[in-house]
Amino acid sequence: MKLLRPTSQKTSPPSQRERSLASSTAPKLVARRQARPSASTSSTIQSKSLIAPPSNLARTLDFDIETIAAGFADPDWVPQKITCIAWSWIGGSEVKCVTRLGGIEPMLDAFLADYNEATMVTGHNITRFDLPIVNSEMLRHGYPSLKPVLVQDTMSLVKTKGFKKGQDVLATLLKLPVDKLPLNWQQWQDAYEEDDWATIKQRCAGDVIQHKLLRLEMLKRGMLKPPRMWKP
Repeated sequence: MKLLRPTSQKTSPPSQRERSLASSTAPKLVARRQARPSASTSSTIQSKSLIAPPSNLARTLDFDIETIAAGFADPDWVPQKITCIAWSWIGGSEVKCVTRLGGIEPMLDAFLADYNEATMVTGHNITRFDLPIVNSEMLRHGYPSLKPVLVQDTMSLVKTKGFKKGQDVLATLLKLPVDKLPLNWQQWQDAYEEDDWATIKQRCAGDVIQHKLLRLEMLKRGMLKPPRMWKP
């Protein structure tokens, strides 16, 4: 009689075909990676950061000067001397006002300390009058020329014809609550006879206060041209 050996409990290794079938039918485990922000999300975050730039990147200084004639060497050209400068930051309430009584250099130094911090200046007719005259005073007294600066001049209106552009006229037209201090020829003479030039300071500072309101109202109504770079 032939003795039969018990069969082994171990299974034989699967064939290549069996392994192929198993891999095709078994559920697959997929490792999920953490989702990265899409390009559109990144650009949105970046654009939000550009909506509100630091305040020092958009500082606008409103200013005005008062002058007197300094001589008549040339009938077609009357040199001007600055007697008073007033200025105020857009968005602020303080108005600084300095006269020539304390000396020309302290007056210029006080104004330049803020002018050099401004990214834009504004005023009425400052492109043709105030800025060139300030620059002339600086050169006469040994200062370097004014730095180039962006200017929004409220004399630079959109195209018009027969439209009066004086600051007092525009303020009346737009019904501003602040009036320009009116001074006739004799009142100007009397103002310069005052010991502290209080009337001169009142006139200059009042022009700045009124102009800040004027510019704001003109911007609302779309009356102004875009700012332009001014170079001495």
